[in-house]
Amino acid sequence: MKLLIKIGSALISRDNRIDYSWLTKKVDEIASLYREGVQPIIVSSGAVAAGMEIKSLRKRPVDTISLQMLSGMGQVRLSRYYKDLFKEKYIFTAQLLLTHHNFDNQSEVETITSIINQYLEEGVIPIINENDMTNKEEFDSEGNFTDNDILAAFVAISADVDKALILTNVDGLYADDPNNGAGGKPPELIRNVDRIDERVLSMASSGKSELGLGGMRSKILAAEKITSKGIETIVANGNYSIIDIIENKVPSTIFSVPKS
Repeated sequence: MKLLIKIGSALISRDNRIDYSWLTKKVDEIASLYREGVQPIIVSSGAVAAGMEIKSLRKRPVDTISLQMLSGMGQVRLSRYYKDLFKEKYIFTAQLLLTHHNFDNQSEVETITSIINQYLEEGVIPIINENDMTNKEEFDSEGNFTDNDILAAFVAISADVDKALILTNVDGLYADDPNNGAGGKPPELIRNVDRIDERVLSMASSGKSELGLGGMRSKILAAEKITSKGIETIVANGNYSIIDIIENKVPSTIFSVPKS
């Protein structure tokens, strides 16, 4: 099974630093899947948090150039974290930095697809992030890539994965903002979505973490793109085991392929 795993900023970071213990646990889980024959493709946020870690910053800058500079520094550290953790499992990784422009041209899409598939055939796990040095959409809430959610959709489609996981810090899509539960009762978790329409989009929180720009709405839009190409997509809490998420043993929202 070819599996896309998207890891958001809210998961991989804590207190504006990379949450190394969390990342170590996820790498262990992905390595277990790898040994069972799964071909993982990871789309990972976290470069800004890693850059803030390097610079010992506690507050995220607001200007784009500072964020791009932090991302450039942090991407090196983030890539090293992945490389070193997977190396302990005797697994090689490769870094790919992409922008939406790479998916505007069919020739480039074919090149990206060929490279990803070749890595997978050789047992190498691709680690993908946005190239913030030449593209700034991840830092713009109105842009195309919001916390890499739409980037993950483009990668999932071009690589023709069997399943896509979008991991975040909540259990999935709620009927209302999970932070607004009345009387201490949490809103209803939507377990299955077979059609994405305005009603579903209206359920999505626009709330974002300090380090993330995604929110639930961009995850739904990403799921819409992916499922339209026949690929089941799961939005789930990345604090659960990835294996349990795939086997539907924990709460999540499954976006099914639309019926024709």
